[in-house]
Amino acid sequence: MVDVLRGKTAWMLLLYAMIGCASARTSPPGVPVELPTPPTVNPSPAGPWTFNYTPGSLRYQVSRSAAIESQSDSDRSREISTNSTRELITLTQAGDTGTRFIAEVDTFSSTTQGRIGPVQPIQLPIQVAGIFADSGLLITSDGNDKCNPVASAIGSDLHNLLTQFPARLTQGLAWQDSVLTTGCQAAIPTTSRTLRSYIVSGEAVYEGQPVLIVLRTDTIQAQGEGAQQQHQLRLDAHGTGSTTYYLDTKGGRVVRLTAGQELILTITTSGKAHQFRQSSKQDFRLAP
Repeated sequence: MVDVLRGKTAWMLLLYAMIGCASARTSPPGVPVELPTPPTVNPSPAGPWTFNYTPGSLRYQVSRSAAIESQSDSDRSREISTNSTRELITLTQAGDTGTRFIAEVDTFSSTTQGRIGPVQPIQLPIQVAGIFADSGLLITSDGNDKCNPVASAIGSDLHNLLTQFPARLTQGLAWQDSVLTTGCQAAIPTTSRTLRSYIVSGEAVYEGQPVLIVLRTDTIQAQGEGAQQQHQLRLDAHGTGSTTYYLDTKGGRVVRLTAGQELILTITTSGKAHQFRQSSKQDFRLAP
């Protein structure tokens, strides 16, 4: 049972991280995502700035990678997964209620290395829809499948890309918010709570255009319960994350977003706890 637990649990936890889930294909290992160093902020602060999302369609190319290893035994082999996703997000004004969004995934493919098992392909495209308002982000349609890992992944992406920023942004301004998300990974319902802390770094130049750099740090707690191969499982996770926003304040767009997470994950089955360490990275680039 231990060997089964090692291989299948690693696969499941990678699904939980939304890296290797429901891939359209499984192939030789890809190249892990390398997050760039944020561009140098101008020494003389400009501003203040305002940032409001402009209605229209935005296409993002998303690259992800994750590495996970067991912390519970002598076998410290690393499981690695990389993923490439193409997402189209369309924003429309909805009067006083906020902004409506429709997010569609038309490409979702993964590469794997290690003992990560194969997964069943999911029919694409998949759409997620909802409302983005001052009170937060509400997903009203999640792909017509409450246990769809791709819909769970894009739901998490939307919570990153659609963020409420203060009306007036100045260098050094700091604030916090929190996000409660639910999803389904490897047929196991999960709930994640994230406390997010922001600070405005300042203005910089990215690919020849001015952008406002906002830095975010996260404190993450997550739980899930379900069954895998007739075994009852409990998932617990905690860790930290960091995110960098590249904001086009004139165009009202997030032109790039990079994120990294370090998590400790514990899976309990048959009264035994098995612990894993996971490092993951995500890179969102606005496509022409």
